[in-house]
Amino acid sequence: MGTDQPSIDPYLFERHLEAFRTYVEERSGVPFVSFSSNPYTEKQEGYKYEVYRAAREALAFQAWKEADIGSGEIAEAAIEAIEVPGNNLVPWQGRFGAEARPHQPLYDAKSQPDHLLRIERCLFGLYRDQNEEKSFRDLTDIFGKSYPLLAYFFFLKDRSRYLPIAPTFFDRSFQHLGADFKTARRCSWENYSAYVVLIGELKEMLTESLSVEVTLLDAHSFAWILVSQMESGNRLADVQEYLSLSASEREAIIKARIGQGRFRQHLINYWTGCAVTGCRETALLRASHIKPWAQASMSERMNLYNGLLLSPAIDAAFDAGYISFDDEGLMLISKRLAPNDAEALAIRPEMRLQRIESEHRKFLEFHREHVFK
Repeated sequence: MGTDQPSIDPYLFERHLEAFRTYVEERSGVPFVSFSSNPYTEKQEGYKYEVYRAAREALAFQAWKEADIGSGEIAEAAIEAIEVPGNNLVPWQGRFGAEARPHQPLYDAKSQPDHLLRIERCLFGLYRDQNEEKSFRDLTDIFGKSYPLLAYFFFLKDRSRYLPIAPTFFDRSFQHLGADFKTARRCSWENYSAYVVLIGELKEMLTESLSVEVTLLDAHSFAWILVSQMESGNRLADVQEYLSLSASEREAIIKARIGQGRFRQHLINYWTGCAVTGCRETALLRASHIKPWAQASMSERMNLYNGLLLSPAIDAAFDAGYISFDDEGLMLISKRLAPNDAEALAIRPEMRLQRIESEHRKFLEFHREHVFK
């Protein structure tokens, strides 16, 4: 919605999260409070942490030395890290024969010294250096566009930054969540980076909704369960009516829900009244984004400092770009707003924000440059 990075639709997220909570509570018999505390999500998805720990122990890359490159020890450690019992994060079992295993080049390298040197140099670079983009491209040259395997290598480096991937499943999950993004047959560093950012956005939304800390891997599990279990069981939320609406109608619904929800309450708690007039009858005030909803990232949409609590006339003028505020909070009035109209709306040039903090300024700058007429 206004940026190159794909974004999750907040309305679809809320609806599917409601369905997810109901689904998990039915299967666990207890309220869903967090991923780690619920017996169902822990049983279904907790194994990923176990695989991560076992694979990292097998790799032991912290102990690698440059002298190990070409010895075969690094390749053998990588094989052990992939073939961890219970690991379904990468299809390593070779159900269609050994040659079909995505990590077959690791086996082949045992009898090919030059190839072994190349592979181990690449793996050493991934785990001991910081140029991840180069490592991704080098691994692609060696293993081909085996997306699950490449993502698994990165996941083992740092689960707080990288994630496993199952392209077909996650593409369907993103579709349900309203994100126009695909990973299938698009294996590249750019695509993988966008995928991780999108799951990161989902993590932020889950943290906000559940009011508990949510990990990147928890968000990954949420997206996975939507498709692997809920979709096949016809347990996803019914959102057909919403999907039949135009883009502008959907945006109006999203803004209304956010305006009446957590974002509005955060602004009420912060401003306690209109940010300009001081009016304290909050039922009459509107939650207004400084950087417009359609042009903001998800984190910016929920950022307290990207919001003003305003009386209706001031909100309408601000939203339409007829007024703005400088970095000290002083009101700016567009020349396109006739003086008599400004007077009729009780908008005066001496008006200012009741308070302003440094965090507001980047959003106000955006408003002045892109919204103010």
